[in-house]
Amino acid sequence: MTFVIESPRRTKDLATYLAKMNTETSQHIGYCGEAIEEIFDTLTSDFSDLDLANSFMVAYEKEEIIGAIGLDIVLEERSAEVWGPFVNDELIHTDLVNELWEKVTALSASRVDRYNFFLNCENEYAKQFSISHGGKSQGRHTVLAAKKSEWEKIVEGGVKEYNSAYKDDFVELHEQAFPSTYFSAQTIFGRLSEENQLFITASDEQLTGYVYIEADPQHGEGSIEYIAVSDRFRRQGIGKKLLTFALDKLFAYEDIKEISLCVDNGNEKAIRLYLAAGFKVKHELIHVRIEKKAVVL
Repeated sequence: MTFVIESPRRTKDLATYLAKMNTETSQHIGYCGEAIEEIFDTLTSDFSDLDLANSFMVAYEKEEIIGAIGLDIVLEERSAEVWGPFVNDELIHTDLVNELWEKVTALSASRVDRYNFFLNCENEYAKQFSISHGGKSQGRHTVLAAKKSEWEKIVEGGVKEYNSAYKDDFVELHEQAFPSTYFSAQTIFGRLSEENQLFITASDEQLTGYVYIEADPQHGEGSIEYIAVSDRFRRQGIGKKLLTFALDKLFAYEDIKEISLCVDNGNEKAIRLYLAAGFKVKHELIHVRIEKKAVVL
């Protein structure tokens, strides 16, 4: 077989290939998406701090895509979330994926130190690939989803929009609750918009909890990216209040039909809270991280 590896020729073709591959459980990568238009919009407007040509490598046999790996890079964090590896079944046991990996990581080698894989637990090939390249398991996560058709609106008071007076408290709580996560506090601040919103609860001007949500009405989806309650204010119903507020806020968009979130499997209390609120398990993911070794001079 003769193939070439290069930057994406046509973004729509790449989105079509990724959507096809990511609907297969054995190829599924968390957070990549499964709808062509959604993936296309992400690739063209919200994928990586580097342009697509420096973030994705694609293998072509003539005009057909037969494999691909992308890096959703956050330069501030010197980290990347890996989209892939994706490769046609008949090529899994060839060197194609290794060649794709070498080429795509070379594009940003001096700017990225960590590579994070969020893999469906049934994606055995990608798990073995990441581990063979030095990856280590960071734990398992459950992706849950709630449907608008099954949601009963609950009005919760006491939740308000974030303002800068709570900046230090928010940064401290976020770093404590989600160390080494994909969005730092500063990244969240940079993403805030009409559709990406941060809400808090407070007592006597002290932050007690927060929830960060992202709405994607164009594709009928919303996500609860982070929700956390300060240790000093647990067991007061604050988590439930933030969760129901976030659901109401996202389902207020006419076009949003489903809301998803991801939680560490070890957080059994949170999982019980989400299930009680109407969420159902959608995917089980394993998080694998490759850390580049520091060079000693």
